[in-house]
Amino acid sequence: MRQGIHIFLISKFGEVMNIETISSILKKNAWCNMEICGFHKNDLIVKGCLEITDQDYFIELKFGNATYINAPLSWTIDTTDSCIFTVTDKSTISKELPEFQKYFHLGGLYLFSFLAEFFSSKEWVYIVADSVEYKMIK
Repeated sequence: MRQGIHIFLISKFGEVMNIETISSILKKNAWCNMEICGFHKNDLIVKGCLEITDQDYFIELKFGNATYINAPLSWTIDTTDSCIFTVTDKSTISKELPEFQKYFHLGGLYLFSFLAEFFSSKEWVYIVADSVEYKMIK
């Protein structure tokens, strides 16, 4: 059964994004493999599945007007971690901090972060964009 597209925009106009909704969808699985699947007209497409080799995706995330990516092409999320997906508003980071210039030098409103699990460590991967949409593929 295919569900509709869910759009969560965070903007200056007071719209609120529900990161917990996306996190809870990912956490319904024992783990989740995420893969960067495309970049079109400044929109970054990331899809999630249980097994990256069969590419049987169950969720698609579209990061609108993406301006910065610090992530491998694919990564695994340990869904048992308490915090696996976060967002930081650009306005909450001091312009004097090096992080501000690193992440927002090309624009973008929000820093989206995934906690990725690698062979011997867990590290955050980052995407800067103006918005995120998700849709269930299955």
